[in-house]
Amino acid sequence: MSAPAGTPSSAPPSAQRPAAGGVQTVRRVITYLLLLTMVVIAAIGLSGLLERGLDAGNLLASSDTGGLAQSLAFSLIAGPLAALLWWLTWRESAMERDRASVAWPLYLVVVSTIALLTSSIALFAWGASLVVGEANASGIAVAIVWGLVWLWHYWMWRHPAKGPTRLVGVAPAIASLVGLTFATGGLVFALASLIDSALGTFGTVVASGPAWQPVVQSLFWAVGGALIWWWHWFRAGVRRQSTGFANVLLVYIAGFASFAVFAFGVTLTLSVVLRLLTLSEDPLTVTLDPLGVSIASAVFGALVLVYHLRVVAGHPVVIGKAVRLVTSGVALAVAATGVGVTVNALLAAIASPIVGSAIVRDLLLGGISALVVGGALWWSSWRPGRAGAADRVATPGRRIYLVVIFGVSALVALITLLVIGYQSFSFALDGASSGSLVERLRAALGLFAATVLVAAYHFSLWRHDRAATVAQEVPRMIGRVTLVTSADAGEPVEVIVEAIREATGSRVTVWKRAAAVADEPDAAALVAALDGVEADHVLLVAGPKGAAEVIRLSD
Repeated sequence: MSAPAGTPSSAPPSAQRPAAGGVQTVRRVITYLLLLTMVVIAAIGLSGLLERGLDAGNLLASSDTGGLAQSLAFSLIAGPLAALLWWLTWRESAMERDRASVAWPLYLVVVSTIALLTSSIALFAWGASLVVGEANASGIAVAIVWGLVWLWHYWMWRHPAKGPTRLVGVAPAIASLVGLTFATGGLVFALASLIDSALGTFGTVVASGPAWQPVVQSLFWAVGGALIWWWHWFRAGVRRQSTGFANVLLVYIAGFASFAVFAFGVTLTLSVVLRLLTLSEDPLTVTLDPLGVSIASAVFGALVLVYHLRVVAGHPVVIGKAVRLVTSGVALAVAATGVGVTVNALLAAIASPIVGSAIVRDLLLGGISALVVGGALWWSSWRPGRAGAADRVATPGRRIYLVVIFGVSALVALITLLVIGYQSFSFALDGASSGSLVERLRAALGLFAATVLVAAYHFSLWRHDRAATVAQEVPRMIGRVTLVTSADAGEPVEVIVEAIREATGSRVTVWKRAAAVADEPDAAALVAALDGVEADHVLLVAGPKGAAEVIRLSD
């Protein structure tokens, strides 16, 4: 970004401006790649040495001289090199050039995520193994070393003078997703273990030890993941973030991940219930075997979904509409799968009405379950009766959604059609082939029927939207707004930022004045100042006595 002519001496420091590119970009990429490599290698070596030190049953060298040599080489060579590279990048002169670059936060994101995943997985696995008395020094050594690496990079991320000024919320957001995944997964498996134990179908794990062991092991993962999620979601402020990445993460959790887990659980539960009602010939333990995981997935998928939908309700309306589009896509995929499996099962019943009847029946019940659950969820989220309404046509991203669904469905249908053609010609040319043509084609025909239905419906909607006179989306007149204000951090700034983002759809960056200004304009006045402005980047200065100055910038 180049500042406008006449910029006063009180302009933001150079560390907050985009870093210079060219050879400096190449230098940054090489430096941070080398630093990443050396940090990973040194951490592996230190983990090996610490494992030997903690394992009292082994001598330091023991008989594994190759492993010891590797750990020493990794630690004593990569460690000092990592320290040297870090010192070169951490100096004041280097940070003045690199702090506003993308390479610095990307390095921190990659290493922080690797360290958090490695240390948490090792720690949780070590704690879970304590339950059955099989803990070893390897897990705790890896957890300690990589935990220190994570703390080191977390400290750099939060450093007030040298922390990154771009992508500042990415690493905490990813960490909160990691914690939520561990917590939800642990709770699902804990509840599944309890249900399976109550039904007497848990199998090998129960047979090898007390029934409470897998529950406690799963709860260990759940508690550890919950702590990681709570720290980043609340303490690090991920819940309050309104950046583009945080919004995408929220849409992913509420619209895709939790909804998919819930739909999977409900579908599998319904399939088990239908098998029980139709008096399946399988042993009862076999029929009930998936029930624990299915119920647990439905319960905790629903809890995570409901919580995040409440969070979405506090965000701009466009986020809620994006979540609805994603959930419609997930539900549509489940329903289409049900159509394909049902057609497959019906064709199988026609081709072989006697042989494999139990398998065909289970396949048919699974398809019906997916069709019923996916169809109901899609109907409630998409509301096809109002699909052509003006307010629905104007939903941001709707045309992109329709094109994506139609395009993917049409592509799959074409590929499936090629498979059908190949199998048909192969059957016709091979006179000695065994089996019927329907048996060969039933899976492909089921998939083809489902994708053709999906493609045809969404193509008709897309044509309807093109013919509609309703504006598809509010045009984005401003790409980015940099707001200069002396308002205190917290609620006033958040209100202003949300108002600007809601009115313009642009990304908003806040620069804080060093000295306070009396009678700054409120959010409504600042939004009004941007009315009619067209630019890729705008500097919006909140001045005294309600004045607001808008300066178009060039990148």
